[in-house]
Amino acid sequence: MESAHLWGYVHMLLFVLWLGTELGVFTAIARVKNPARSFEARTRLVRIATQAHALPRICFALILPTGVELTGAINVYPLTPGLNAASWVIGIVWVLVILIGVRSQGRPLAANLRVVELVFQAFMGLSFVAYGLNSLATGAPIDDPWFAAKLFLFGLVFWASIAIDIGFRPFYAPFNEIALEGSTPEREEAISAAINHTLAAMVALYVLIAVIAFISRVKPF
Repeated sequence: MESAHLWGYVHMLLFVLWLGTELGVFTAIARVKNPARSFEARTRLVRIATQAHALPRICFALILPTGVELTGAINVYPLTPGLNAASWVIGIVWVLVILIGVRSQGRPLAANLRVVELVFQAFMGLSFVAYGLNSLATGAPIDDPWFAAKLFLFGLVFWASIAIDIGFRPFYAPFNEIALEGSTPEREEAISAAINHTLAAMVALYVLIAVIAFISRVKPF
């Protein structure tokens, strides 16, 4: 089997696992908005969504090195062994950070690792966006417009992933207040707003990935 076919399959499989699991997370989170559900049921849905969200994050981490391998296999950009190795080191360390954070859920270590992960994603997003835009504007260092556009959009994927996390964070305070003092219209409104922002970021993520897949397959420019 040619390496391009192998890495293309692995790359596609990671995207399918990522988006498929994210859809389950989307569904679970959307159901938490319903105040008619018991608090225990809503808590279970939050727990399921939080635990399931680890898989999309792991897939995202592994898409980086497999994408680099695929880029080299189709000869769209010259790669060095050092860059290949660095992408795998980054991907593996990223996965370890996610796994340690999941095992440390509820402890300060998990929160600190999540901050580290978000800062890293912000930096990587900026790097891909800048690299892609510069290549689109100047034709260098990437002279294929479709590939430059793909890198630009992939940078936006990093930011959409951050938006999912940031959008959901205001959920916890009113939800914990409901656990202690009961539901109120104000708390339910705050919960709905946080979930709506999270779902909007998830939709943006799906759209970005759909456009990336279209550009990669069709190469319209």
